[in-house]
Amino acid sequence: MEVRIERLPELRVAGIRVLGPYAESGPQAWKLLTPWIARRQVTSASTMFLGLCHDDPEITPPERIRYDAMVTVPEDFEPDDYVIVRVIRAREYAVAVHKGPYATLPWSWSAMYWEWLPASGRTPLGAPRMEAYLNDPGATPEDDLLTRLYLPLAPL
Repeated sequence: MEVRIERLPELRVAGIRVLGPYAESGPQAWKLLTPWIARRQVTSASTMFLGLCHDDPEITPPERIRYDAMVTVPEDFEPDDYVIVRVIRAREYAVAVHKGPYATLPWSWSAMYWEWLPASGRTPLGAPRMEAYLNDPGATPEDDLLTRLYLPLAPL
């Protein structure tokens, strides 16, 4: 796995939270958020489609796992009652690209945590992991899906 360290700027995002195992909550969250995105016409060429993974499924009870489906929005975006808006602070991330079905994302995350991280000399930060979905799952074969993984890192 090729991992690089990247500093992301502050991101303003809007979206929804769904509870449950990531394999269920992720698709459910996007199913709920996608019509809102189309209705509000919030996308542009620079929009990021992000999944924020708050919990470790090995530790957290399945019904308490939090997943946020989010899209980046401009500073002047006016939210409605359907979405939550938050700011993701600027910070460093370990970044890798996963190619393939979303169902195999846990394997790439495991590789980052158990192979790359111990050898890197870095420490993870207690902040949500992020997944940036780089292509449309409705128009892309599963084996060609690209997801950029962002593991937040503690400052050196």
